[in-house]
Amino acid sequence: MFSSNPSCYKNSFRLFTAFAGPLAVSSILVTTDATSHCYDEEDRNFDQTLQRYKNQLEYYKEKWNWHNSSARIPTVSWPTNIPDEKTCGSLVFESKFCRRRKNQNDDGAKYCQDVRFRIASYMLLQADENIQKEGLCILKQLAEEGHPDGICAYATCLNEGRGGLEINPKAAVSWWMNACEKYDHIQSNYELGVAFYTGEGVAENEAIAVEYFRRAADNGHAGAAYMLGDCLLDGIGVNRDRGEALEWLVTSAELGHRGARSRVLAVLTMDNTTNYGKFTDSSRQSLARSFSGKKEARFEHGKKRDNLEKQYTVRPVTLEKRFTIGGGAMNPQILNRRKSIVDESRFDQ
Repeated sequence: MFSSNPSCYKNSFRLFTAFAGPLAVSSILVTTDATSHCYDEEDRNFDQTLQRYKNQLEYYKEKWNWHNSSARIPTVSWPTNIPDEKTCGSLVFESKFCRRRKNQNDDGAKYCQDVRFRIASYMLLQADENIQKEGLCILKQLAEEGHPDGICAYATCLNEGRGGLEINPKAAVSWWMNACEKYDHIQSNYELGVAFYTGEGVAENEAIAVEYFRRAADNGHAGAAYMLGDCLLDGIGVNRDRGEALEWLVTSAELGHRGARSRVLAVLTMDNTTNYGKFTDSSRQSLARSFSGKKEARFEHGKKRDNLEKQYTVRPVTLEKRFTIGGGAMNPQILNRRKSIVDESRFDQ
């Protein structure tokens, strides 16, 4: 993969067409030179970005030091405002007043929907299946009313088969798309990115996945920023750009994502003997490996992964399972790796 700088491709195309026709050999040579220029530019951009962040290494070490409890942001997942038992009791009491409103579409409608959403979120975490189903019923009502968080949460239940629902990723994708199109819902953008990335419930499309990850990341979603950085790192669905990959991993880290913090520190220190977390083992140090060694070897990891991706993306689309569409599931090794990366983005914030 080349740099994301459009000028690289324009110059390469112009040089190629200028020597097309009888001088086919010359055209290939010139195009190769232009391609090399793109590699060189991506290399320079990455070197500059890396140096800029290396200058802030001590600041990040102090700020992100999770041996210091005051510097650790508690692990979070979506939704972030799930109440505890005591708070939920207060919300249930509050919801009774919401139901007594004469006009259900008044200025308090959104607030009352939010109250019901928090109650439902609490119920879905309970061990009692009946309580889970009651929470699911509330979420479905909210989704049908057009409550953005309710739509996303109900889609998640469909995708995971929660609350007694049959697993149905295809229906989940439909609800997430509804939330994205009507409300540009941040979490739904992230979830759609995951769906297109793994091929669950929709035809696999890495480029579209990156678009959704970017939309969510632009709105401050830590997990989406982590996924976008990972895709940029190895050119999955987007032109490879290690400089921008590092930018997004730092953004994710600043938003509190612990996995991103460990990866960034591993890269900036360039010390494979220091363990900053589970994301710095040999399978998650592709950015550090791509920087180390000879210039010609910097892209080897990306090239190997590109070849691995092509092994399944060029195959005819078939149904692996009744709800899985796309090429990802045809290669269990790659699908498992992708789901592992998604889990890192989702659960280690």
